[in-house]
Amino acid sequence: MNTDEFVGLTRRWPVLDALQAGPLDRRDLQERVGVSRPTIHRQLRALGDAGLVTKRDGTFALTPVGELAATEFSRIFEVMDTVSALSQVIPWLPVAELDFDFDRLQHAEVTLPRRNDPYAPTRRMLRTIHGADEIRMLTYTFLPEGDPAARQCFLEEGQSFEGVLDSTLVRSLLEDPASAAHLRELLTRGARIRVAPEQIPTILTIADERVIIGAVDDGGSPQGLIVTDDEVIRAWAAETIDDALTRAESLTPEAIDTHAVAADGGK
Repeated sequence: MNTDEFVGLTRRWPVLDALQAGPLDRRDLQERVGVSRPTIHRQLRALGDAGLVTKRDGTFALTPVGELAATEFSRIFEVMDTVSALSQVIPWLPVAELDFDFDRLQHAEVTLPRRNDPYAPTRRMLRTIHGADEIRMLTYTFLPEGDPAARQCFLEEGQSFEGVLDSTLVRSLLEDPASAAHLRELLTRGARIRVAPEQIPTILTIADERVIIGAVDDGGSPQGLIVTDDEVIRAWAAETIDDALTRAESLTPEAIDTHAVAADGGK
């Protein structure tokens, strides 16, 4: 297949897609695809000449080769949708820190902020965390900060949490009494929280078998969220978090209490 043939088949893809559900007559197919009568006639003739569509008893259906073409084009468009979404997230990610081949993300779920829902990536992260038994996190920004639902999700019975937080983030959390109380409660319930000695460049979470990679802009607004269950990426994420854990210092309830007393003037 040359380039012109491929481009032509791409233009006729909606017909193949519509016929995947079963045979349709010309009028129903025209309405389903949303084109004019002459256009659907030309497209069906071209697909018939290519051996992808056949006409029988007044209806049009995919041939076995047409079914194969429809399936493969579905995969191509699915990957291209992911590529398009990833292209909007990548500028906000520390690409040099993501030590895996990006083709591993071709089947990832990418959530972007929308005009009517700018925090869609954050909400998607919370839904993923809510459903997990084990949460492991490496981050320089606490996306669920101040969200009561986020606090509850980390404290559900049976959930475990361990994370490495950027030192700047920890200082800002300890300055807020509600966030400090949240951290303290996590620790008293068995969470393992450590403070990184160096700046953390990424937002990375493992929620059971899923890996979450977050992207925010310089102002802290979410710019996208990548969720994948790819085994290679999960192994990289686990190694990255393990390495950060070994270099970080433990945060204890006593340290939080000491900070609170100091902030209160030693009372």
